[in-house]
Amino acid sequence: MKIFRPILSLILVFATTILVSCSGSTVSAPPTYTPDKLQKIATYRIPLDVARQRMSELGQYIDKEDWTNADNFLHGPLGLIRRDLTYLSKALLPDEQEPALNAAKDIFKHFENIDVAVDQNNYSVAIDQYKKVVSDLDAYSSLIPQTQKPVDRADQAMKSAKNVFKGVQEEVEQTVDRIEDIIPDFDENA
Repeated sequence: MKIFRPILSLILVFATTILVSCSGSTVSAPPTYTPDKLQKIATYRIPLDVARQRMSELGQYIDKEDWTNADNFLHGPLGLIRRDLTYLSKALLPDEQEPALNAAKDIFKHFENIDVAVDQNNYSVAIDQYKKVVSDLDAYSSLIPQTQKPVDRADQAMKSAKNVFKGVQEEVEQTVDRIEDIIPDFDENA
């Protein structure tokens, strides 16, 4: 009997070890974008969209070799793009942050190279870096999830009111035309 106790305890330890090691861990759901997170991303995305829309101005300054305005544009409207892209990148899901941050670093390098080229009045480097930064901004934008703009109820109401007004206006015009057809023209008889 004494020999069975250690063997029994060894079997129990072995069975427990197998049960614990074979039990699967609970699989957690992958992180997703919540409405609050999407709203935050939409807010952080605004400077990116504005910068992308205004990039053609920088291209025009470089094409004209207007170095003063190009420099002012880099440090004015585009002056905070580094901060804005960093905030936007960090608002993404954890597995999407690294590619976005790497793309943002490439964009920063292009802006720095444009700045140096503008300071040195170097057209070829400035235009080359400009083309690359535009391409990288487009690539960066594709990494950011698209958010739907909230429905503007006031705008919807105005559109609805305009449609109703057009309908009423057409009815009034038709009624006036009918009345003019029915009522004889008194000036013809005079």
